[in-house]
Amino acid sequence: MHTYRDAAGLTKVAVICVFAYMALDLLFGAMLLYDYSTMSDFADVTVLRNADFIALPMIAAMLVCFVVVGMWIYRASANAHAISDEMTISPGWAVGWYFVPFMNLVRPYQGMREVWLASHYRGNWHGEPAPSLLGWWWGLWIVTNILSNVSFRLSMNDAAGALTEMILILDVGAAVLNVPLSLALITIMRRTREAQRHAIDQETFA
Repeated sequence: MHTYRDAAGLTKVAVICVFAYMALDLLFGAMLLYDYSTMSDFADVTVLRNADFIALPMIAAMLVCFVVVGMWIYRASANAHAISDEMTISPGWAVGWYFVPFMNLVRPYQGMREVWLASHYRGNWHGEPAPSLLGWWWGLWIVTNILSNVSFRLSMNDAAGALTEMILILDVGAAVLNVPLSLALITIMRRTREAQRHAIDQETFA
């Protein structure tokens, strides 16, 4: 049995974390472009670049985001279970599916879709269409992850620097796409929290 807990505070913290990571990631991409255009030997790993100063705080912000947003997903799913008896994905698996290879291409979206629909339609959400916002969020999530993973694998096997331009394009592309991805996630979190609060108020005063 899951108990509803207002996620207002957690939503605010998650939004701040996502904004911070988005800004640092975009700055990292901008610094990569600047370094590439101004340095004579951009591929030389022994040369300290401006982007290197952004990399560590960006990675730290990303890790904090994973933890805080994961906590938000768990809480939002638990609240959805408290609102609707027809949920099929548990709060634990709403987070856990992100770490299961291949299944993480589909199941996390299904978990978020259930949370959204149960929060907005309470016990009568089956058959209701998911908003395009969720589709854009998930599509951007998959694309940015593919770009980042390909870039990382190429950089690990490019000791000679022959793939520098390709890696740069992938990194900058992922940073740019991370902006609409982050904004979509922030909108989902805010609207879901508002819908859950409204659903609980309706039950209280029904």
